Amino acid sequence: AIPGWSYNTSRDLHNYILPNNVTAIIPQMDLCSSPELFLLVVVCSAVANFEQRSAIRDTWASVPSITNSSNTVKVAFLLGDPDNSTLQEMVEEESLQYADVIQEGFIDSYNNLTLKSVMMLKWVIHHCTNVRYIMKTDDDMFVNVNNLVRLLRVRNMTNLLVGALICGARPIADSQNKWYAPRYMYAGRVYPNYLSGTGYVMSRDIVPRLFKAALKTPLFHLEDVYLTGMCAHAAGIRPRYHPAFSYTKRKLDPCLYKDKTFITSHHVNSSELRKVWTQMINPHLDCTSFATSTAAAAQKSGNKNAKQRIIGLKRSSKCF
Repeated sequence: AIPGWSYNTSRDLHNYILPNNVTAIIPQMDLCSSPELFLLVVVCSAVANFEQRSAIRDTWASVPSITNSSNTVKVAFLLGDPDNSTLQEMVEEESLQYADVIQEGFIDSYNNLTLKSVMMLKWVIHHCTNVRYIMKTDDDMFVNVNNLVRLLRVRNMTNLLVGALICGARPIADSQNKWYAPRYMYAGRVYPNYLSGTGYVMSRDIVPRLFKAALKTPLFHLEDVYLTGMCAHAAGIRPRYHPAFSYTKRKLDPCLYKDKTFITSHHVNSSELRKVWTQMINPHLDCTSFATSTAAAAQKSGNKNAKQRIIGLKRSSKCF
């Protein structure tokens, strides 16, 4: 059995999300006070990961990415309940200092990541009605906010759910595997197409549709499969592929991380974040050789439309 989700445990989300009740320990209600909030980046973070949150604040979350008031970007951290009074006091101090911590009332654990993501939807519905786009990501990610905003500003997109698309994945029957899926939780042979939970973006209009679908879909502990696959399918939303999103760790090259074809990289720890960020903001950084090699690679692969690599929302040839 999955710890916390045994065969006899209810997987009806109404019992945990309490959709009509206030469940937030720290609601951070003023986070979306900007009248025209363009993008909200929600970083799902483990309670004890104070250093990782600090590194994100000091690096990619510090970008003054949009200077005009109609394109404001906010970054927030979503936490659960640590069930530890010392950690809770530290979180409350952190929230008072930075005013960017949202904390919901569920036990913060790996197998409760689905609860965390659905709580994100609930919080957005109640406290962030004016935002245009929401990104969900993790605290071991690098996100190029400027490039993400460029992608989203191409046109006013609705019904959008985009990221690193995974297709044809099968449930893992090995109980020792991190992504083990017992048949009592998922009886199908193949998962629906879904987006890696490391980083995906949705338009505000699909948030209530995903939330409604989640309340009707028995909980599955793998958050990305559940929300962007099972619930998206139930809501009639097609997850889309974009090559700028990656669920792997990309080479820590400051020129790559600045490149317009880049949005996310996974498994980047706090020291690596600070190192690559320091290099990226160095005014003397020379990316001439990187740009030349990138252009040559694009030409060799027959990519005649470089702009499509930046703004194209296309289907992955690996998936379809």
